[in-house]
Amino acid sequence: MKEISSDYFYGRLHNKKKQYPLNGQIELTYRCNLNCIHCYCKGLEDKDKELNTLQWKKIFDEVQREGCLYLCFTGGDPLLREDFLELYSYAKKKCFIVIIFTNGQLLNGEILSYLAKSPPFSIEITLNGITKETYEAITQVKDSFFRVMENIKKIKEKKLPLILRSNCLKQNKDEIVKIKAFVDAFLGRKNGKYYFKYDPMIYPRLNQDKTPTNFRLSFKELLDLRRQDADIWREYQRGIDADFPDLGRDKSFLYRCNAWTKQFFINPYGRLKFCNFSEKFRVELKNTAFKEGFYQTFPKLLDEKFKTNSKCKKCQLRPICYHCPGRAYLETGDEEAPVPYYCELARETAKRIRL
Repeated sequence: MKEISSDYFYGRLHNKKKQYPLNGQIELTYRCNLNCIHCYCKGLEDKDKELNTLQWKKIFDEVQREGCLYLCFTGGDPLLREDFLELYSYAKKKCFIVIIFTNGQLLNGEILSYLAKSPPFSIEITLNGITKETYEAITQVKDSFFRVMENIKKIKEKKLPLILRSNCLKQNKDEIVKIKAFVDAFLGRKNGKYYFKYDPMIYPRLNQDKTPTNFRLSFKELLDLRRQDADIWREYQRGIDADFPDLGRDKSFLYRCNAWTKQFFINPYGRLKFCNFSEKFRVELKNTAFKEGFYQTFPKLLDEKFKTNSKCKKCQLRPICYHCPGRAYLETGDEEAPVPYYCELARETAKRIRL
């Protein structure tokens, strides 16, 4: 029997609409009990401005009516919300498929017992080190390594679906493959699937603080890392062997991404965004309906064109470059400006594609 992805299956059920809100990234809070050096939302925490329980429930009602299937609860750390279980249970009752992104520090007995009775689709925990020294050099919180490892064991004991993920940083580049090896040994595999994800990209913070970019890996460092594990290397090879994506848009258009047609982001203060990195075409859900923002405001980006003679406009490597207006703005203050780091990655990737 041929296997198909859940996104494909859901798309077939959704009357083949080109735009529909399949996936929602729900940032319940920017607060966190860790102080990670690369955190993208550090400096934006404001508990008093966060949506309250009833406001979040109203939003869940709205997105359900529009056909949303997946909700990812993230942050900061969503478990810091005192009403986390109430919001989680409400989302489950509304028949959402719920994914939880957490640092794993606050998975106490009450939460784990509840999740065991009503499991999420997955719990994804960030594990940025397999030694106390490396992990806590990144989290900057004493004894946080012990807590996360204990809670990872408890999750397994509860037989809850678990994925461990890592960010690639200069501080942990020698442990990424070791983390994956730990995951393979600890969680095993099912039908060849392993339960580890890694993110090679580090971005400036949403307030344009570029401190996290100091911890990025160069192309060579990323390549050396990928070569150390057969699974990671195969994934990389599949990516560079694929055809250049044809996004079907003239080069004069600024936005070439089409992810917004299936996904959306809502920050802790009720701001609906088409992209986590961009504040353009945003909608305040406290006074505007979700469907207005998703179906009427988001598509306006299709009319945006380059206003300058940016080198990015006619660059032949644009289809494989990490550059996008939102990322460029965070890094340079100009959404059309080239980002040297992305240029380097694109050039080096192109060399390998042509081999």
